[in-house]
Amino acid sequence: MTRRRTPVGDLPDGYRPLALLADGRRLETWDAWDEARGTRCVVKLLRADRRDDPRVRQAVLLEGHLATTLAHPHLVRGYDVLDDPPAVVLETLRGATLSAVVEHEPLGLADAAELGCQLASVLGYLHRHDWLHLDLKPDNVVVDHGLAVLIDLSLAGRPGTGRPGAGTRGWLAPEQATGRGLSAATDVWGLGMVLVDALARTAPYGDEATWESRRRWPLLHRRMPLAPDGLDALPEEVRDLLSACLSVDPAARPLLAQVRSALGPVRS
Repeated sequence: MTRRRTPVGDLPDGYRPLALLADGRRLETWDAWDEARGTRCVVKLLRADRRDDPRVRQAVLLEGHLATTLAHPHLVRGYDVLDDPPAVVLETLRGATLSAVVEHEPLGLADAAELGCQLASVLGYLHRHDWLHLDLKPDNVVVDHGLAVLIDLSLAGRPGTGRPGAGTRGWLAPEQATGRGLSAATDVWGLGMVLVDALARTAPYGDEATWESRRRWPLLHRRMPLAPDGLDALPEEVRDLLSACLSVDPAARPLLAQVRSALGPVRS
């Protein structure tokens, strides 16, 4: 078994580590103090033992580029992207992740509709710049007093092809299993997954579900999805919308504009 080094907070000059927020396979995420700006920030630092991997290094720098050049009210702001060591400096967000918010109680319909409209807005912005998020899940949405902010651009990519299986187990769209046919519809799938989880506190395909990637289309799930509890009371048009978002066929999923149109009348 490979022994992992203990994080020591070797942040770039001008950033003082306050606390380790996450220690992943590629990145350390730090709560830090930005000396130049005089404020707290989040520093996503490429681990020292991964800095010789050009693919991983390039992915970190791409995330930094996107975070510092794209600006939207529902997208986390990037302050800086650093090359040595590779790191991304982001704003510190208030609030909590959507997964933490719904852990004790699911969202009501109006709040979920508002969430869906906000996420559809920022996803549309990314898509108009020819980028896909490709990792929509409750852990990547931070909410604070009705404001939703999409975080983590580490898997963002262009439409078309991508690395097979890239995404979060249990949340990725079926086409992500093969890495072919990635499109705006892939993020619509993620949006539908997030909304179902917010309303019913359950992932429609199971937290540990994976798509079978060894076959050609159609892809088969390892178990048939069950209708999540808590959705029966929703208006029929909302249930139909969520079902369409989670269609195995990307062409059958609604456009983001159609999602916003359907959710608009029921949001708070």
